[in-house]
Amino acid sequence: MSEPILSFMYNTSSNDVAYTGTGEEVAPWQNIELQGVPDTKIFTGGGINGTISTPTASFGSRDATLRPLTGAYIIPQVFIESTTDNIMYNVPLAGRNINRYAFGVYVDGYIASDLYLEMWDTSDFLTTYLPVISGTNEYAYSMVNAIRTTDLAPPEASWHGTTTSGASCLAGFENRLRLKNADFVHNEAVYYNMYLLLPHDAPLFHNQPVEAFRYLYV
Repeated sequence: MSEPILSFMYNTSSNDVAYTGTGEEVAPWQNIELQGVPDTKIFTGGGINGTISTPTASFGSRDATLRPLTGAYIIPQVFIESTTDNIMYNVPLAGRNINRYAFGVYVDGYIASDLYLEMWDTSDFLTTYLPVISGTNEYAYSMVNAIRTTDLAPPEASWHGTTTSGASCLAGFENRLRLKNADFVHNEAVYYNMYLLLPHDAPLFHNQPVEAFRYLYV
């Protein structure tokens, strides 16, 4: 079989609707550009300014999140920083909620495995030492929480990543997410949601881990 073509997408609206295309942009879904200088997924807000503007913001906008005094805090905003037009696009459905259609991947062709979502320090895919992935003394797992939403039922409103395949604190091979929960993906879209949980004992950091998708084709 020929190599499948994967299109990585995000929903720019507050309407929790599935993607209806075959890899092209179909409103309200936009592509995450990976060619040349790739787009960047930004977790921000909860800092001095509280939030940054929506539905778009100026390229490079940031609001450094303040660490909570106790417990952990969900960073409230997610943007895709687009290098195509130098604009940051808000993903309003992203976060710990019941939304199914925040992020998606359309597979044009046949994958002979599940599609796995992983998080690594760099594109070498060798280590998970960055603070955002390795966790802290009191929060032992990755701060990046993701859940498969391809399933028909929406997630629980208070979902939390675990080390299982349905919802995961993303870190390398061992803590990764199955996006279909099947042994193949064929000419279809799979979906996920995610958020970043900042614990009170986190160090000061500005990490840029690599979000990776792993699959098998023959």
